[in-house]
Amino acid sequence: MVGRAKLLWVNDGLVPVDEAALDPRDRGFTLGDGLFETIRARGGHLLRINLHLDRLRAGAGQIGLSRVPDDETLSGAIRTTLEANGLSDAAVRLTVSRGVPANRGLSPNPEPAPSLVVHAQPFAGYPAELYSRGMQAATSRIPRNEHSPLARIKALSYLDNVLARREADASGVDEALMLNTAGHLACASAANLFLASGETLLTPDSESGVLPGTVRGLVLTELAAQMALTAVERPVRSEELAKADEAFLTSALLGVMPLTEVDGLPVGTGIPGPISSGLRAELEETL
Repeated sequence: MVGRAKLLWVNDGLVPVDEAALDPRDRGFTLGDGLFETIRARGGHLLRINLHLDRLRAGAGQIGLSRVPDDETLSGAIRTTLEANGLSDAAVRLTVSRGVPANRGLSPNPEPAPSLVVHAQPFAGYPAELYSRGMQAATSRIPRNEHSPLARIKALSYLDNVLARREADASGVDEALMLNTAGHLACASAANLFLASGETLLTPDSESGVLPGTVRGLVLTELAAQMALTAVERPVRSEELAKADEAFLTSALLGVMPLTEVDGLPVGTGIPGPISSGLRAELEETL
C-alpha cells in the first residue's frame, strides 16, 4: 500500500495529485455549490456504496443538479482511483460540483457540466483504543439550522460543521454536539447521534435537521432489530442525554463509536456499554 494517494480522478480520468488543477470559476469553489460523499473501502469493497450514491442523487435532486454522472460511472471512477493507487483500505472522497458557469452570479442557468473529483487516501479504521474508551464531546455554540434545505444533504457548504469542530478542538475533545434552533440535540459535527436507554434506541428525527447517514439508516432498519432493540426517531431534548444508559455516534468512517463523555460529564457509566459494542460488532459483519 502506498503511503498516500498519488493519483486522483478529475472529470474524465486520472491525473497526478501534484498536477491537478481547479478552475477558480468553479461554483463548488466560489459558492459551495455541489455535493460530496465520504465512502469507506475495506478489503477492496466499497462499503454501502449504493446507499452513498442514492443519497448523492437525492441531494442532487434537491439542489437541481441534473447532470450528475450515472452510478456506474461514479463507482467506476472510485474503483479505478483505488486500483491506480494500490489501495484496498481507504477513505474515499467523491465530490460533484455544479462546475464552471458560462456567466458570473448566483443563477446556475444555463447549467454547466458538473465537475467530478475522486480522491482516496489510506484508511484502516480508527484506533482500537478509541473504541475502548469512547469519544469525548463538547456542546457547540454553532446551531444546526433544521429549517435549512442544506441540513439533510451533504452539501459542499459545510462551514457550520467546520466551526463546530474547531470549538471541539479548542476544548481538547474529539467531537462537537450540535443543537438545532429549538435547542434539541441534532447531531455531531461529522456523525449522527444515538441514545440508548434499556432496550430502546433514540435518535433525532429528520425534522430535527439531521443528515440521513448511511450507518444511521442501517442501525435503524437492520441492526437494532438484530439486537432486539426498538429504534425511535423523534426530537431529542438535550437533558435526555444525561439520563441515557449509553450514547454513540455513527458515520461511514466511524462505524459505531461510543460517546462516553459530554461537556466533562460521563454519559451513563462513562465507559462503552454493551449496546454500542454489540451494534459495532453487528456492523462489522456487514459489507
